[in-house]
Amino acid sequence: MINHEQIRAARAILDWSTNELAKITGLTVNGINKIERGHVGAHKASLDKIQSVFEEAGLEFLPGSGVRRRDRIVETYEGEGVNQRLLDDIYSTLKDTGGEVLIANVDESKTVDHLTKQTIEQHLDRLKKANITERLLVRKGDVNFLAPPEFYHAIPEEYFSPYQFYVYGQKLALMSRTPMPKVIIINDGRFVDCVKKLFNYVWERTERPTPKKDV
Repeated sequence: MINHEQIRAARAILDWSTNELAKITGLTVNGINKIERGHVGAHKASLDKIQSVFEEAGLEFLPGSGVRRRDRIVETYEGEGVNQRLLDDIYSTLKDTGGEVLIANVDESKTVDHLTKQTIEQHLDRLKKANITERLLVRKGDVNFLAPPEFYHAIPEEYFSPYQFYVYGQKLALMSRTPMPKVIIINDGRFVDCVKKLFNYVWERTERPTPKKDV
């Protein structure tokens, strides 16, 4: 939980007045002034609200009384809802420019476990409208397709991993669904270029999987 020194320091870094902080948090100017002077023991809910607002503005709080701007090159999502947050970030990153999303180690049966089929269909529809395409690497023998079949290539079982990665725009996202859902997004074109070349190397040496035939 943050302390009054960190609140003052955070406001200074962002160049926010107490009026601005009060407006964003919904607290009173007088209450914030008292908290910053250490004249009143603030409720935990108020401190959590202030901390959340500062963190959303790009700050992170360190042990003791430290505070600094967060390194925006790396961003982490954890817990329930990370799948949806990743899809939303992919869309918001590419919606104005279009482009391509490269996804490796795809298991669509696991995707459906974490997102409803309706949610996936809505995501694919907005990608199509924004001129965003996908290429996906799945396990050989997998025929659970959510996107059009031509979007997929299959890799041998021994090279398949339970951990997915996504390449889109200048971002590389790494996903783990166990033991707790977690996504790490690296916003750096150098890493994107490296992984994209490896993806394309694999893509050019694999083939489209055979769709399941109706019986």
